[in-house]
Amino acid sequence: MTQVPVIMPQSITQIGSFTAIDNDFLGVGLEDYLAIAPDACSGFGDAPVRATVYDAPGRHGALVYPPKDGALAMTLVGDLVVTSTGHSVEEGYFEAVAALYASLKAALDALRDAPDDLIHLDGSMKVWKNGPLDPAWTSFYTLRVTFALVQDVFA
Repeated sequence: MTQVPVIMPQSITQIGSFTAIDNDFLGVGLEDYLAIAPDACSGFGDAPVRATVYDAPGRHGALVYPPKDGALAMTLVGDLVVTSTGHSVEEGYFEAVAALYASLKAALDALRDAPDDLIHLDGSMKVWKNGPLDPAWTSFYTLRVTFALVQDVFA
């Protein structure tokens, strides 16, 4: 039996063409970056099992098929952190947030059209965009983003 790597959201270093991801233990040291919030992410465990029992059409009973894994769908949540301009009251702060958001959105939009790599500590996998990019401002003028990806097992 092969060992399946555990994907830790906080170990992600690249999503498609988006590389501005920094998590404290990686020590990348970027000024403006996406800080993934692992406690808010979901779907990094095991794929759900697809239905294996179906009603038999025109007969009593059911058709039973061997179980197969469904899609590994992951939801990522993170904060867009901007330090290149200083605090949120500094000139250029919101423009830098908007530029970082636009970069993430462009990378995710590209994943809508073709799969690309999600790179993490234990390797990489091909992923597609699987839901909208949902931005929300926190009370500290930090833009929190939520988005979903799905693994492409054929790529």
